[in-house]
Amino acid sequence: MLYGGLFLVAGAALLAITYGLVANGTASVARPFFISAQAKTTSLPSAPPGLVTGATAAGSGPVVVEQKTAGPKTQIQVRAYAGQVDATFTKLVADHTAQLKALQNQANVRIADVRSTQLTTLLTRSGLALAIMALASIGLGWLTAGRALRPVRTMSSRARGISERNLHERLALDGPDDELKELGDTFDGLLGRLESAFESQRRFVANASHELRTPITLERALVELALSDPSPSVDSLRDTCRRVLVATEQQERLIEALLTLARSQRGLESRTPVDLREVTAEVVRSVPSNGLTVETELADARMMGDEAMVERLVANLIQNAVRYNEPDGWVTAWTGPRDGEPTVEIANSGPVVAPDRVDELAKPFFRLNANGAVAPRNADGRQGLGLGLSIVQAIVEAHGARLTTVPRAEGGLTVAVSFPRVD
Repeated sequence: MLYGGLFLVAGAALLAITYGLVANGTASVARPFFISAQAKTTSLPSAPPGLVTGATAAGSGPVVVEQKTAGPKTQIQVRAYAGQVDATFTKLVADHTAQLKALQNQANVRIADVRSTQLTTLLTRSGLALAIMALASIGLGWLTAGRALRPVRTMSSRARGISERNLHERLALDGPDDELKELGDTFDGLLGRLESAFESQRRFVANASHELRTPITLERALVELALSDPSPSVDSLRDTCRRVLVATEQQERLIEALLTLARSQRGLESRTPVDLREVTAEVVRSVPSNGLTVETELADARMMGDEAMVERLVANLIQNAVRYNEPDGWVTAWTGPRDGEPTVEIANSGPVVAPDRVDELAKPFFRLNANGAVAPRNADGRQGLGLGLSIVQAIVEAHGARLTTVPRAEGGLTVAVSFPRVD
């Protein structure tokens, strides 16, 4: 209907222009005309013998005839004859002009009738042709639009069948490499990212459930063991309580980490000025070094963000650097501007990490094991929730910052976070 309507409007405009041009053209051709006749010369009957004629006066007036032998009487007769001829000629011209004017009026009336008939015929036949072509254009537009929009119907039907249970399916649109094909490929890319996000979310929920179930199971076992003792001592009960308290603290740390991760993924509600130098210095003073050498080189690095999240980011980086280290290893903390961006950088010694496994460190519940490989959290007995870099990654994304993790050839990692520059 849209194509047909556009064709009808364009055809009507073209018909109006054509009608106007034809009407003006025929009007200029059929302009009334006037026919006049005027005698140029007068032919007189032959003069009598012996007379010599002179010049006539533009076809009118007396004719002067000179006669060498004739007298006055002969000249008078000639003059009278010329007057009769002149009167007759004038009457003939007047009658002829009247006839021409009558013929002109008849011709003008006939031309006007023919012109009106031609314009009416032109308008009628053009309008009929326009109506036929408008209907034909609607039909052709229906077929063309149907073929052009067939991929859209295919995408709609396939998209309606995709849910969270079958995100692995794709539109897989065939056809030429046009805008609709590009739209289908873009939608397939979106489905791929959604599949990865949903899979990561499922894995995160499963891991979190497992991590929360482990200390709860331990607490239940300890309590049941204490209750099963018919004669428990005070020391055994105290020991059970201490072990339950340790499990509860582990559970509390996990819940706090999960809440921090959720808040980070939700984004920032407000931004305040934060100095990375002060935050890093405070974190270095509060985090136990476990006998490692900790060196700092702190300079002004002011940024805008959430101070609590930034403090958690720096604390996670330093805690990871201390936890995944050698017994006689070291940790360095550096802050300052780098390429105009406020940056905090934490480096440490430790096991060698394969460069192609670095990205997996940011996955929830994945961490380094004793030999430097990246594996799920419970692969060995080391402490740690496996959420440190996941929280760091979420805080980095919330602030629009950039996280760079580079494995050191001699072992350990260099982790730098660069925040957007501020005035």
